Amino acid sequence: MAADSKHMHLDNAKFSVNLDVKHFSPEELKVKVSGNVIEVQGKHEERQDEHGFIAREFNRKYRIPADVDPLTITSSLSSDGVLTVNGPRKLKEVPERSIPVTREATSALLPGPRK
Repeated sequence: MAADSKHMHLDNAKFSVNLDVKHFSPEELKVKVSGNVIEVQGKHEERQDEHGFIAREFNRKYRIPADVDPLTITSSLSSDGVLTVNGPRKLKEVPERSIPVTREATSALLPGPRK
């Protein structure tokens, strides 16, 4: 699986993105949130592998769903090289409640107390 293989998932509880980044160390990865977009970058300079020399770089952007607060987004890197970026979705089914209506002694239209 290459670094550009992606998996974005949205369920009732959370939004998440999984990326295979096994060719990158944590220091070579950047995850940032700008407005309603998550940007994931990975870059390493030329190094030797089994086929010769290779340099890798990727840049991915994902739109954050409207019901996910950008401030709640976190990222983690698994021991097998999968980067997970996720954020909880806001509760959709807010319980219904009655709000009491109170009577005010003052007019909303005219200044001063009613006569």
